[in-house]
Amino acid sequence: MNQKGFTLIELVIVIIIVAILAGFAVMYYGRFIERMRIAEVDTLVGTCLSAQERTFLKFQHYTPYWHQLDAAPLPVRTPKDGNDYANGKDNTVFYTRGGVLTGIPNPGFAVSFEQDGTDRWFMVARRVGKGGYSYQLVRPFDSSRTVCVPTWTNEQDVAICMEYMGVTETSELEANPMVPKVGQTP
Repeated sequence: MNQKGFTLIELVIVIIIVAILAGFAVMYYGRFIERMRIAEVDTLVGTCLSAQERTFLKFQHYTPYWHQLDAAPLPVRTPKDGNDYANGKDNTVFYTRGGVLTGIPNPGFAVSFEQDGTDRWFMVARRVGKGGYSYQLVRPFDSSRTVCVPTWTNEQDVAICMEYMGVTETSELEANPMVPKVGQTP
């Protein structure tokens, strides 16, 4: 008698292999999505810093308000979701994923223009929303380099910042450019 089919052990082995592969796929998919969010905010940072430079050339000062930029993101030009970017009161922070709807920001970045107490300006993108990330991307207006600043107690932050900055050791990560180094005058 010649029976065809799979034994229970063969089926269990296949299920275990598929589960392991699915676990890796989910882990890498999450990292892929985070890299896509970083790419999105990197593009926004570059565009808005160019707009800030044009604003400075016209008015001899930078602006913390999104609606005063000539290349503002689309939601700034067409306000919705309770953000009134045109009034000058509620337009210092831009959310890349539609803002705060239920008290918790959507997963994305809260992006703002900030000063460090001197005349030095920065574009800061803080990771917000549900999920395991809480790092920030900081780019000085006078630099072409964005620095990823992790929350050091969060392993996911450290890993994504190391990947973003292209380093292999945590000691190679750059310090927050908004914090003056010891002995450096602001």
